[in-house]
Amino acid sequence: MKRKGKLGALALSCVLLLGGCGVKQAQAPEKTELTALQYELENMAVDFNDLWFYDRIAEQTDVEVTFTDVKDSEWTSALSLAFARGNMPDLILRGSLDVEEYGVSRHMLVPLDEYMAQGFLPNYASRLAEGNLREQLTASDGHMYQLGFLISQGVNTNGHFFINQDWLDALNLAVPTTVEGLTEALRKFREEDPNGNGLRDEIPMEFTFDDNNTGIYNLFSFFGLPLNEEFVYLDQAGQVCFAPEQAAFAETLEWMHQLAEERLLDIDFISQGSNIWADKVNEGNVGMFSYWRLQNTALSPQVISMYRVMKPVAAEGHRACLPRLIDLVEFGAALTTDNRDIEASLRWLDAQFETENMLVSQNGEVGDTLLRQEDGRYAVAYVPEDNELYRKVPVICGQFFAPAEYYAQVYVPASHRQEKSAYCALYEEAGVLEETSSKILTATARKTGEEDARLTRLQAALKPLINGAIVDMVTTGVTEEKLTSLAGKLREAGSEEYRSIYQQIYDRWQAEN
Repeated sequence: MKRKGKLGALALSCVLLLGGCGVKQAQAPEKTELTALQYELENMAVDFNDLWFYDRIAEQTDVEVTFTDVKDSEWTSALSLAFARGNMPDLILRGSLDVEEYGVSRHMLVPLDEYMAQGFLPNYASRLAEGNLREQLTASDGHMYQLGFLISQGVNTNGHFFINQDWLDALNLAVPTTVEGLTEALRKFREEDPNGNGLRDEIPMEFTFDDNNTGIYNLFSFFGLPLNEEFVYLDQAGQVCFAPEQAAFAETLEWMHQLAEERLLDIDFISQGSNIWADKVNEGNVGMFSYWRLQNTALSPQVISMYRVMKPVAAEGHRACLPRLIDLVEFGAALTTDNRDIEASLRWLDAQFETENMLVSQNGEVGDTLLRQEDGRYAVAYVPEDNELYRKVPVICGQFFAPAEYYAQVYVPASHRQEKSAYCALYEEAGVLEETSSKILTATARKTGEEDARLTRLQAALKPLINGAIVDMVTTGVTEEKLTSLAGKLREAGSEEYRSIYQQIYDRWQAEN
């Protein structure tokens, strides 16, 4: 470990030198050593074992953690291996974790509610009562096997649309408001050399695949379909709908096929991840994309200055409708049953939920990138370029639990968070978000262990059929025969059972709330 050997040797030397004089010297306390499987963002390079922030926490808690960091694309397989070996790390940190599987069913996670009742985790527990947060974190057997991660900041949707304002200006174009207008603007981006280099090398649209941040799932919103990764949403009557069965699903695919045929949509969306996507956008040669925000992301400051936010356009006869986010508690941390020192682990985790430590973990050192104002609230002084923060603090990969009321009392949002909030306010005012968030179905409403397991199996069977059909129809075209074939395959794979289980979950949640 980083300091233990040196401290131990120094203490021993003092005893040998002073022992004959009858002087008792206090030894430096031994640091508890723990191990952690740590989630890491795909397009960030973070050395968790050498972050200044964790040195700070080690000094406060006498706990040293050795991290094994795992990229997003490898996280699920790394978790499976960690639990399968029978030699689990002490801690699982960030990413995602199926607590029903590993906690309720397989008993491989430590129930944390029992320790909170005994007074452990005081910083974290003091915020847990706000809203329905405890409900979101409680497993089907009534225990909590995880600590939550929450940044409550009024965010109402995932990816916003951004269009190249420099190109619009160069071609004397207005920001599009309809699908037809957007399609024509994309054609001009391709044909009329808006970057001025004399080549037809412009990429009109750049996306990834199956998500609502940089992915083409967001494009379905132009046809009124709030497609999400679980493929279910709620209509105005409170009925659960299965998105691939809706007419708007086929309409969107027909339009996307047109885009692909005309080389308006980069066909690499099928296979490229967010890191390759970011590399392409950072070349400054893209007309339009969707993303969480512009500042303090994987995009360079030089490139983001070219873009402006754009409201979702609407196809004729439709109202644009993006998936709506609500305050959801993500997975923060869990202790495995191989944990060698539960109390030390909880002490180390709870130190990170102390207000100043927590805000430092996201924003950097007090007196540098983070300032404490006269009113006691913390504010960001500046945001280092090129994600330099990740060289000192874990940012989104660390521990954070800030419900809305508490967060407003202690923090003045940084400029990049105010940027996101402004986009969300714009979209809310424009009425382009689903009325009732599908996240109530997929994340908030409690599921039984049996329901959760069955939905997981059904989704695993349905998703490859849906994504395969999207790839096929975008690349080769939409036909009635293909649509009929897809509908039959989805029914055989259990689409109606999948929808009805979610309806059952929602009806029960409504009755309880």
